[in-house]
Amino acid sequence: MLNLYGSATGSNLTGQKVSPSMGGLIELAEEYGTEAGSGGNVTYYTGSIAITAGQQIYDLSDPNVVSLESGTAGTDAIEIKRVYHDAPPALARFFDPFIGTGIGTQQMLDAFGFGSYSPGVSFMMMPVFADLLRLQAIEINDMVRRSAYSFQMSKDRMRVFPIPNGDAFTKIHFDYIKKADRSNALKGNTGTISDFSNVPYQNIEYCNINSVGRDWIRRYTLALAKETLGWVRSKYSSLPIPNAEITLNGADLISGAQTDKEGLITELKEILDSMSRQAQLERKQAEADSLLSQFSKIPMKIYIG
Repeated sequence: MLNLYGSATGSNLTGQKVSPSMGGLIELAEEYGTEAGSGGNVTYYTGSIAITAGQQIYDLSDPNVVSLESGTAGTDAIEIKRVYHDAPPALARFFDPFIGTGIGTQQMLDAFGFGSYSPGVSFMMMPVFADLLRLQAIEINDMVRRSAYSFQMSKDRMRVFPIPNGDAFTKIHFDYIKKADRSNALKGNTGTISDFSNVPYQNIEYCNINSVGRDWIRRYTLALAKETLGWVRSKYSSLPIPNAEITLNGADLISGAQTDKEGLITELKEILDSMSRQAQLERKQAEADSLLSQFSKIPMKIYIG
């Protein structure tokens, strides 16, 4: 069933091989991908908050402050998934002591297409780890000695840090989803297989059944005939004959037929379960373990070079 979910109901699956697929498992995993922000079946939208100098708290339901891709703020219940509010990258404030050391060197960098990069000559004059150490020094200095770029959300309010001064940034962008989209359970297409009731299996023609199946049908038909005969005989428990009565065995036929039917159904279930993909893989695993156990007892040759 997990492999058939979402398939078209118009095709006849009788006699068709159902190949395993990852579709059902991936569809289940998409729900987790939505929450993790790595995909999923819920649309991610973008929005922004207009920042005002000196104002630290913003109302996310105010349409004059918040701009949403999907509509007007305050009309739909949303959930913010990611806020793009980070400090300027350290590379933008990278101090290169070697920049401008020579016109010829700078011209060479321009010829190689490196002239527009901030580090300039440093990655040619010094090892890469020196650049990384200076980048880390800038970031640690901002984290320890300056106010960190962060935010705090409580229901429909967002508090941003540090207090905006109007120079660093004018907007804060974010990703969000509509809560109604996540709560909607009907995300699939209509007219597809949804459960066991609409799987398009049709009756199998008797001529296409093999000898094993025909033998089971014959035995089950015999049990039905015995049961029918038993009900007929149980209607008249005894028949009068001259100077005596004949007692019919209707109850015995019914009991024996029902026992035969239950045994045949149990036998059919066991056969189908033993032929399932899970049972076959378990048998292959047991076979592989048995082979490994036998191989482990075989003496190995020792080669001396």
